[in-house]
Amino acid sequence: MTAAEKGSDMKIRIFVATASLAASAGLVGLAGSAQAALYTTCIGDGGAVTVGGDLVVPAGQSCTLTGTKVKGSVTVEAGADLVASGATFNQNVTVRQNGYLDLTDTTVKGSVTAQSAFGTHVQDSSVKTGITADKGFVYAVDATLGGTVRSSAGELYVSGSTLSGALTGEGNLYTDVYDSTVKGALTVGGNTLGGVLCASEVEGNTTYRNNADTLQLGGEGTLGSCAGATYLGGNLTVTDNTAATVLDNTIVRGGLTATGNSPVLGLGPLARVRGAITGETAAATAAPSLAARKAAPQDRGDALAKKVEQRAAEARADASAAGDSDL
Repeated sequence: MTAAEKGSDMKIRIFVATASLAASAGLVGLAGSAQAALYTTCIGDGGAVTVGGDLVVPAGQSCTLTGTKVKGSVTVEAGADLVASGATFNQNVTVRQNGYLDLTDTTVKGSVTAQSAFGTHVQDSSVKTGITADKGFVYAVDATLGGTVRSSAGELYVSGSTLSGALTGEGNLYTDVYDSTVKGALTVGGNTLGGVLCASEVEGNTTYRNNADTLQLGGEGTLGSCAGATYLGGNLTVTDNTAATVLDNTIVRGGLTATGNSPVLGLGPLARVRGAITGETAAATAAPSLAARKAAPQDRGDALAKKVEQRAAEARADASAAGDSDL
């Protein structure tokens, strides 16, 4: 048996391939030049060790990492799962189609890019240079997020988090922000189920445009209770929405532009706009009753939490069955 054949039988394999070796072995893409490419694969449970190069979770496999440090990049291939706790990733993380990334008490010093992934769960963790997700969900709880966080064609839910840059939800099912601070701009556009902005602070400008269904901007609403006040440091623009939209229990330090909305933007009794108001607004109707709120979808984070719990549990079970990853 050759060295290459022996390596293929290992759960964790380190590949060092030059361009000629990659071509002769049929491993096109491992090395595109005479320089060597190095990565480690993970199937199973990994512990508190340091991976010197890149880490890959192969397609359809599951990997759990506890206290692991990865110096290179991390890739979760199609249909694979990576559940990390207390880990440190020095570079970027990429999640492929239907892959799943679950981070708890973990630091990502680069960015997270999810490409048609099942979802990305970031809890009590930090991502230094941003999250970009195309399809799938982004569920961030008590997280510290740098750079720009952008979600499109999926679900975006942020709670108890601090974002040093902008937050954008474009073409999502919904974009909900609870008890969070966004130091850049907040942009919510084309969400089919609208969105919630609750007990949060946005230091930049805030824009809601072309959304449908319901927009609950502060205060009580059919999408759930919001006890705390919201502060918007810049201008608020609410335009061309077909959503039933109410602004309440919110201080807008800049101006308000409300044009092209049908129905028109409703202003609740606790809405305060310091700058000029342009466009059409109306007094909001009374807050919905408790019975009406109970009949509504409520906090959509509950549904996401169930998705996270189920997928993470399946991943941990698969990784445990595979055994020690021998990182």
